[in-house]
Amino acid sequence: MKGKIQGAIGLLIVGFILFGLVRSIYSRNFADEEVAVLTSSKNQAPIKNALFWYEMELEKISPSVSAHLNAEETFFVQPLYNSLKPTGMVSDYIKTMSEKATARMIELGAYSGKEPDVWQMAKDKGYPYVFKVVISNASAKSRTNDLESLTYLYSLYNVVDSNVVWEAKSTRLTGFFGGMDAEKSVSALKKQLKASKITQ
Repeated sequence: MKGKIQGAIGLLIVGFILFGLVRSIYSRNFADEEVAVLTSSKNQAPIKNALFWYEMELEKISPSVSAHLNAEETFFVQPLYNSLKPTGMVSDYIKTMSEKATARMIELGAYSGKEPDVWQMAKDKGYPYVFKVVISNASAKSRTNDLESLTYLYSLYNVVDSNVVWEAKSTRLTGFFGGMDAEKSVSALKKQLKASKITQ
């Protein structure tokens, strides 16, 4: 009798472990990607002509994975811009390093220039909004340093007063066979932008 109870408990534990594993694999590879909206002002009309700003905040990124992040601009950030541009929401693209990252690069002797003042540029060119995209966190596999996940912060600012109109974050994960599905990430963000009436 005691053996049967122990066997049943063992099967129950194995069942919970398998359920958790299957759920994790499904969530990572097949479930719809979630975009968490942090701030959302009421918009009467869709946003038009925002300056798309990709800021590389490298000081927040582990040195062991920073070399792998350059490809993110090609595989996700630029496709996001290209997907939003036809909606009229964004009409120009700029990439900069953050102040801390710039200072660090200068300190290391790897950079002697000066990053543009995006806010002044937006005012000079008549952009009413700035849509800022930042990688706020990244993790990698300990042995290979391959990217495992990336958290993005998306912030839409009103240029006149620099107030946040809309803000959200999302986490991109590597799939079962490696790699991150950029199309899925772009689609999830566009869905939330439409739901918040930022785009049509």
